[in-house]
Amino acid sequence: MNKSIFSLLLFTLFVFHNLSAQCTSGDCLDGKGTYLYPSGAKYVGEFENGEIHGIGVCYYTDGSKYSGEWVHRYPEGRGTKTYADGTKRTGNWLKGQPVDDNGELITAAVEEELEETLETDIQSGCISGDCKSGNGVYGYPNGSRYEGQFDAGQPDGRGTFHENDGEKYIGSFREGMRHGNGTVYYADNTKLTGEWREGEFYGSSFIEKGRVGCVQGNCKNGQGIYIYKNGEAKYTGHFRNNLPHGKGAVLYSNGERYTGEFAYGSFDGMGTLFMKDGTKVAGYWKQGTYMSPTRPITKPDTAVASQTKPKPTPDKPTKPAEKKEKVDLEAIRDAAPTKVWAVIVGVASYNHMPALRYTDDDAYRMHSFLKSPEGGALSDGQIRILIDEDATKAKITQAMNDIFSKAGPNDLIMLYYSGHGLKGSFIPIDFDGFNNRLEHAEISNIFSRSRAKYKLCIADACHSGSLLAMKSANVGNVLDNYYKTLSQAAAGTALIMSSKSEETSLESSGLRQGVFSHFLIRGLKGEADTDGDKIVTVDELYNFIAVKTREYTGNRQTPVIKGDYDGKMTVGVVR
Repeated sequence: MNKSIFSLLLFTLFVFHNLSAQCTSGDCLDGKGTYLYPSGAKYVGEFENGEIHGIGVCYYTDGSKYSGEWVHRYPEGRGTKTYADGTKRTGNWLKGQPVDDNGELITAAVEEELEETLETDIQSGCISGDCKSGNGVYGYPNGSRYEGQFDAGQPDGRGTFHENDGEKYIGSFREGMRHGNGTVYYADNTKLTGEWREGEFYGSSFIEKGRVGCVQGNCKNGQGIYIYKNGEAKYTGHFRNNLPHGKGAVLYSNGERYTGEFAYGSFDGMGTLFMKDGTKVAGYWKQGTYMSPTRPITKPDTAVASQTKPKPTPDKPTKPAEKKEKVDLEAIRDAAPTKVWAVIVGVASYNHMPALRYTDDDAYRMHSFLKSPEGGALSDGQIRILIDEDATKAKITQAMNDIFSKAGPNDLIMLYYSGHGLKGSFIPIDFDGFNNRLEHAEISNIFSRSRAKYKLCIADACHSGSLLAMKSANVGNVLDNYYKTLSQAAAGTALIMSSKSEETSLESSGLRQGVFSHFLIRGLKGEADTDGDKIVTVDELYNFIAVKTREYTGNRQTPVIKGDYDGKMTVGVVR
């Protein structure tokens, strides 16, 4: 995930004696030795500062082996992979994957096999020093590492955190998070220096000698400069009723800035958000939410009306208020030939991986959608939600088996997962650095055992705002349409993943959500209905997510869809 926008909560670490148990002979600190992985794979070769680094050979449990150069625990440089069937590949490697002479990934069948071996077997744990209450070096399962001071098993004090993409942070930590002064050095040789608070980049306060609030001009109804509480942001531009309104620009202390139109304190209209990682999001915004690259076409009277603050319209005395239709959602569900069964998983507060900021909230949003008429109005017996401490591997697989086993031959089963991922697996809350991965193959097996006609997996994970307001319509018809149109699709399985295998899924402080899940929910709520038939199909949903996610992330994240699915399969309806 994007390391600059989620808190760096690092997990309770193993003490140094774990290294001794894994180093079976020789010098595994700075010399030549033999290292035994938890999987049973064995490395024989060179070490530097406790890390596998230099020249060596690794014998994997599937009968294959890699011999050649290693860099920071990964096969990297020149080497030969000998597969279990005796075939070989000699060439360049980067982070354990084959690359060409330009350093580009080679997308071939050999890469898929590597995902199952080299990614799983990576040296991790306390690789040198005292990772409990002293100075040490700790290697993480995703290839990153921390070197510096520890307290109570967590980075605490001064240290350096190396990301596996070449980025590194040098500075202060407190209770496992970036906290205090520090500098991030990016892979493109740029850097970001400032103050960090609980894992978030705070920057440098705009308050000078106690100045806060309106520091220049007319911040009530006119033009002025306003410094926000704690100096976190400075706005320069037009005001109306003490709020930013009209043309203006806001500069945040963390380096992000927005320039464009405002309405009553929110991004509203055409504008550009410049994020601190270099991403530029330009287009039309509505109440602080990015909508599209261009301003929607509006009628003249609508455009005029949008310039004034809307006022409540009283009921006309000649027309009494209509009574809301009372709809028996349970009866509609029971009468439908097709039912939907869902398991929703969201993990944010990891103990053995960096924490994520929005994944749990994204899961709650998906749960709310599926409980709504547009999402099928699922009953409590048809849906299970597992958040943080409840999202263990055992509970996730049990929930999938329990819920999906109830599905009949005309039904749809759905798994939504938001959290960390490593290649070939999702990462539950009880992942300990090696054990308790939720393998993709295991999910596939559970899916295959279900009798359901339709199977949908939506994953917002590496390697793989509020909801829109309800619209008025006949709830009964909406729910009817959902089930009727779903039953007309052909059988199949669709897997929608937030990113390609070599990409990371991003979280956005601008959206206050995961980017993929933000557009997923918007698409399900109706924005993906491109043909206007008030039915959101899986093809429409994917096309909407793919365009919007690539657009927002500057093509750094590309959602993927796979499977033998029918593109007309219904995933949502519009009121």
